Amino acid sequence: MIKQPLAVDEVVGGAADRYAALGFQTRGDLGQHFLRTMAAAHALLERAGIPSGAHVLEVGAGLGTLSSVIAAAGHRIWAVEKDERLHDQLTERLAPFGDRARVTFDDVRRVDLDGGLDPGSALVSIMPFDPELSADLIRHVLASPRVEYGLVVVPRASAEMLARSADLAVEEVDGIARSSFWPPAPTVLRVLAISRRSACSS
Repeated sequence: MIKQPLAVDEVVGGAADRYAALGFQTRGDLGQHFLRTMAAAHALLERAGIPSGAHVLEVGAGLGTLSSVIAAAGHRIWAVEKDERLHDQLTERLAPFGDRARVTFDDVRRVDLDGGLDPGSALVSIMPFDPELSADLIRHVLASPRVEYGLVVVPRASAEMLARSADLAVEEVDGIARSSFWPPAPTVLRVLAISRRSACSS
């Protein structure tokens, strides 16, 4: 268990900062914000506690910062991203991992998760910073019997919505600094461990 709260690394200059310097326009309709440092990605992966070699789904993979850390740790990553503008960046970032990394450009709600994931897969994602969209996507993914549990970064309002779900077990395990993202997160964020209640009680 991580004792220190997740925070932005003081050393910047990663992909998110380069995109900011280039004047890239993030999409508000996607709740789009990019993780700025590898250190924050490593901290999230450590917090997730994924078994060695497990299959991991990432929704909203963005620039591939978290995806590449997951793949580098030996896990198989399925990175799903809706914004086609990020195609070259994301595919190039994950190309070195070969068959361990799969990239799909689509809305995750149109993707055949049951056909593409192994039983016992994990969701590890920085969800859109739109509270309702974030909660909806998480509910959709956890409805797949192939996804056993997840670790997600969400706005506080999403955490409150999900906590009211009768079929989900939700535990707040950390927070993360707004400045860990570009653009900075517009609201307080929470890091949640989440699973289906049936999975917890079985």
